[in-house]
Amino acid sequence: MNGKRRPQRSKRYVLLLALFVLLMLGVGVRLVHLQVVAGPAYASMAYDQRNREMDVPARRGSIYDREGEPLAVSMEARDVYAVPALVVDKESAAKAIAGVLGGVEKDYLAKLKKDASFVYLARKVEVEKADAIKQLDLAGIGFQDDARRVYPSNELACQILGFVGVDDVGLAGLEKYYDEILAGMPGKVIAEKGTHGIPIPGGVSVQEDAVDGENIVLTVDKDIQYQAHVELQAAVEKWGAKGGSVLIMDPSTGAILAMASTPTFDPNKFAQADEQAFRNRPIADTYEPGSTIKSLTAAAVIEEGLFKPTSMFKLPPTLKIGGRTIHESHPRGTVEWSLTDIVTNSSNVGAVKLGIALGEDRLYSYFAQFGLTEKSGVDFPGEATGWLPPPSQWSASSIGTIPFGQGISVTPLQLARALGAIANGGELVTPHFLESLPDSPETTLIWPKKRAISEKTAEEMRVVLGAVVDEGTGAEARVSGYTVAGKTGTAQKARTDGKAGYAAGKYIGSFSGFLPVNDPAVLIIVTIDEPSNSIYGGTVAAPTFSRLAAYCMEHLKIPPAQKKSASQDASKTASGAVTDESQSDGN
Repeated sequence: MNGKRRPQRSKRYVLLLALFVLLMLGVGVRLVHLQVVAGPAYASMAYDQRNREMDVPARRGSIYDREGEPLAVSMEARDVYAVPALVVDKESAAKAIAGVLGGVEKDYLAKLKKDASFVYLARKVEVEKADAIKQLDLAGIGFQDDARRVYPSNELACQILGFVGVDDVGLAGLEKYYDEILAGMPGKVIAEKGTHGIPIPGGVSVQEDAVDGENIVLTVDKDIQYQAHVELQAAVEKWGAKGGSVLIMDPSTGAILAMASTPTFDPNKFAQADEQAFRNRPIADTYEPGSTIKSLTAAAVIEEGLFKPTSMFKLPPTLKIGGRTIHESHPRGTVEWSLTDIVTNSSNVGAVKLGIALGEDRLYSYFAQFGLTEKSGVDFPGEATGWLPPPSQWSASSIGTIPFGQGISVTPLQLARALGAIANGGELVTPHFLESLPDSPETTLIWPKKRAISEKTAEEMRVVLGAVVDEGTGAEARVSGYTVAGKTGTAQKARTDGKAGYAAGKYIGSFSGFLPVNDPAVLIIVTIDEPSNSIYGGTVAAPTFSRLAAYCMEHLKIPPAQKKSASQDASKTASGAVTDESQSDGN
């Protein structure tokens, strides 16, 4: 009997041992899997449950005007958040928070009732208001350091500056264009969390320090900018206009001293504004420039050696080109006018004569040399490009309209750049807003220039444009004690209903000029969109130019000089009636 049982016990032992070994192997394999294979994943899960990685916002760089006046700054602020599970009386908490921060009580209550471990109640709250909430000692309510963007001058330069979003990312204007410089680099911290996701005191470790953004200094002059806003708004109201714009630039360097558009908005409350107010019109909007272009047509024929300012022309009352009859703004008989007279009296017929003498290809080439076929290169987002079709796309009547600014479009900034070449001795500059990077003094800013016309042609054209103000359509642009050169513009607006042609009774009146004539310090373009009662640039825009020009001379301390009339600089052989410009018939 015993001899038979021993083998059974032995087999049972071996079997149990085998099972035990297999069990241990299984446990070992499982341990290896948990600790070696899946270990990193489980460790990461445990880390995520215990820790919360948070960005530490960088302080955004400030924006200053050319005199160091702040235009955009970042101020200390707080984010107010909640851990909903720890808020005992949600209704009372929502009411208390609304009482301090404003807003709708039910909106705060909805956030407090969310099934979440963390929820923002308000971002970028003023420190005083955040401290007022902290004094309420509400369970489950916490605070984080942050910063908020502030524009101290409110609407001043609003379209230039733009604004930033809740995450301090530039959304418009220079805030957007220079966002990479202004924004800096956020840092990171690891906060160890306890129950309900609440950070444990002393459980915060810095992973990476934030790098604050750089400050930038603009070419904008705060005082000139303010005056531009005031004068533009006054002109828009006086003429019952739809809107308007002002651009003030140093024609020698391209530095933009001011740029204003109407309507405006407050970037501190940009979410409440009409999006149309965000448009920086001198850069983003195109229009038919009208007779302002006659200065470029005249410069082209002088540069080409076809005519001189004193060259004489016999001009009929009207001119028929490609089936279209070109009229003057005011009826007249046949006259003999010099090239200077043509520009001074803003003659459409005379401008067409000059354009025909050049021919389509050369006229297009010179307009391209003046930058009308390209963007200006300004440091601003969303620059529009005007429209100047190549000669292959011209109709039979194009040579009868393009020389006086109809059938093409430009932005005010493109026009300023072109006129600037006449003012500064023949060079196309790059318009710009950035003056310097004070936190990176080693950085050299280069704004390219290229020649458009010769210095001699530019000098002769300054005299011609001076006569426009002395004796012609730009008389309202005069500035006491200073020589002024410029050109009026009155252009019909194209239809916006998808049909060809022009909108009845809708015009843009403008004046573009510079001073002092012999050494221009500022170039100013004023546009008034859809004025009432009067449409002519010499009436609705030139007076605004005059007041702004006078202010700039005083503010920039440009001394007055002995005024010398254009008639003393150019041989005037016919006086001609003082007129303004209009479009050809049928438009």
